[in-house]
Amino acid sequence: MIQIFIEPLLHIVVILPFLLWLMNKRDKINYLRVWSIAVCYYTYSIALSLPKLIDSFNFINSRWNWDGKICGIVCCITLYFIFRKLFNANNFFTFKQNSDGVKSATYGAIIIVVVSTIVWAIFGNAKFNIETLLFQISLPGIDEELMFRGVLLGLMCCSLRTTRSSFCSPSIILNAILFGLMHALTITYNSVNFDPIYFVQTGAAGYVWGWITIKSRSVLLAVISHNLSNFFGTFATMVK
Repeated sequence: MIQIFIEPLLHIVVILPFLLWLMNKRDKINYLRVWSIAVCYYTYSIALSLPKLIDSFNFINSRWNWDGKICGIVCCITLYFIFRKLFNANNFFTFKQNSDGVKSATYGAIIIVVVSTIVWAIFGNAKFNIETLLFQISLPGIDEELMFRGVLLGLMCCSLRTTRSSFCSPSIILNAILFGLMHALTITYNSVNFDPIYFVQTGAAGYVWGWITIKSRSVLLAVISHNLSNFFGTFATMVK
């Protein structure tokens, strides 16, 4: 169980030097934002594992982490209300879309769904399972987008340097790297494991969802495209 507490710390240790290096201004509020990124990410990671730590949180008997994802969503919403004053200028917790960027963001959302489906169809292989499809179309895209593109990206956009082009934004890039680390850098009982292919796959997806969020100024399209990518990608592995 100790790895549950160590694993997110490892991710923070990897990403923290880059967050500090790319701060747009070295003042008290930005240091507070950077440390808030670490606190929010660590708290969220522990929330996902609560069913493994405390039996009372394990209320759904399933092979999928429905319980942890629900805890993660509650955690994201709670952290948003605690820390939102630190990223008011980049508050993406809204359904309202930015009229200037929603068209390109929609194209990006469609493209990543199509690409994800094709990639999963080529490399994946799974037996048909209705619960798996229900899980993939619902919770992962909600809790992960609320945390990464809602809370964390908002904090990053307010504390890190900006660029003329959003494609080169340090906030989007570091957000994507942390997203990839969460999926690909894991700790087991006696070893540290890193899957470079999975890191590139999830990091690239996280980059696109970050870009979509900044262009639309909302997590809505990222949540929808994330869930659709998971669903159609998983479905493709089952029917090919």
